[in-house]
Amino acid sequence: MTADPAAVLNAVAFTGNGLLVVTGLAFTFYATQNYSLDRLEGHENFWAYLTYLGLAVALVGAFGVSTVLVDGNVVRAFGDLALLFAIAFVAFSMREVYYASALAPPPEEREMPLSTLRLVEFGFVVVVAVEWLVVVLLGETTVTVVLRGVGALAFATYGIAFSERLEELAHGTTVDTLRRHLVFVLVAATGVAVAGLLDLLVPGAVGESVRYVFLVLLGGLLVPPTIRLQQSVASIT
Repeated sequence: MTADPAAVLNAVAFTGNGLLVVTGLAFTFYATQNYSLDRLEGHENFWAYLTYLGLAVALVGAFGVSTVLVDGNVVRAFGDLALLFAIAFVAFSMREVYYASALAPPPEEREMPLSTLRLVEFGFVVVVAVEWLVVVLLGETTVTVVLRGVGALAFATYGIAFSERLEELAHGTTVDTLRRHLVFVLVAATGVAVAGLLDLLVPGAVGESVRYVFLVLLGGLLVPPTIRLQQSVASIT
């Protein structure tokens, strides 16, 4: 007897999203602990962004599970919103820790002022808001797929750019180890967001299958940085 492909994909989706809920909440817990203990002096915003990242990932999973059980435009829209914000929070955390580094260039020597970067980030958030609104009103369309993919790639490129700069400043440090883990999380989350673009190019369920592969990867890749955060807490308690 041949298994129903749709049922198989639903099972994978339910499992993958459930994994995101668990790993996202665990990551949030330890990020919050690091924030409260001020593990890295002067990096409060960094820990805050990581806390938001964990919450966003958990919400991606929660809305994903809801989509499997009761699909709908609103649920799907909030899932997309949480996913794009998860990607954004990784990128923002990279930017934050870079500028908080003692080795970062002083304000007068920066290529672009921090205020300008925040305006760019606000532009990214506007793209996220537009994508959410279109999904709520129209459901999944070519426009929403493209907006989600472009927004995710923009956030990812922004985050990786700061990650590379940070590598030069913090090589071999605790922050560098965490940065390496977060880059993999960023790539996996971006893969989930852009997988829908494959549906525009390849017929069948290729895009959806690729999305679930990255979904499970995202849940798994969030475990190493969670362990690193737990070790960070254990070292000072």
